[in-house]
Amino acid sequence: MKKLFVILMVITLCLTGCSVVNLNKKDIDEVINLVLLKNSKLKNSNFEGYSYYIPRELSFINKKDYNAILKDNSDNYYYLYVDAISYHHKIEKEYKVDDDAYFSRKLKKKDKFGYFEINKSEDGYFIEAMYNYMKVEAYVDENNLHDAVTNISIILSSIKYNDKVLDTLVGENILDYKEEVYNIFETKKNTSNFLDYIEEYEDIEEEKYDEDSIKIKEGE
Repeated sequence: MKKLFVILMVITLCLTGCSVVNLNKKDIDEVINLVLLKNSKLKNSNFEGYSYYIPRELSFINKKDYNAILKDNSDNYYYLYVDAISYHHKIEKEYKVDDDAYFSRKLKKKDKFGYFEINKSEDGYFIEAMYNYMKVEAYVDENNLHDAVTNISIILSSIKYNDKVLDTLVGENILDYKEEVYNIFETKKNTSNFLDYIEEYEDIEEEKYDEDSIKIKEGE
């Protein structure tokens, strides 16, 4: 009965973008199974060569190249990075489960792979999740942990690539990466770099989206 309740709540979340707040720690695995590893058809954010879905409770703070900063209703920041180069070249690297982490899991579904890792500190939880060449990081307190896990799972499940566009961009070396190369295959395991990056954007005005103007489209 409890499992049925969790499934119904997660399905509702995927369709409406609402938050699930009544999940226990042991349900993280189940959220990943039911949300992240499912074939999502949702998308409301289209960029050159790729698209993904942002839950309605999240808003853009900043978008630059293949990086994006989001913030939720509880003022938690999410850092997104899409590694189009690794996707184009189909680079793979094995993830080793960390038994010392609060939560650590290797992800694999057909040709898609990644990991979901959570490390606990004195003040909160640092989440690092990578799937299908997209990585999302967030730092939250205990009360927001499961909402963050669900939001991250929704985003990662929805990443789609336009191979024709990326073949042109990557093949002709048009992509210009001026910033430091970001390794999505390795976890930081601490918040230092993440928080330093977020501080740069705390005073930037948020980019507002009218919910009625966001069209949810079906992907492949």
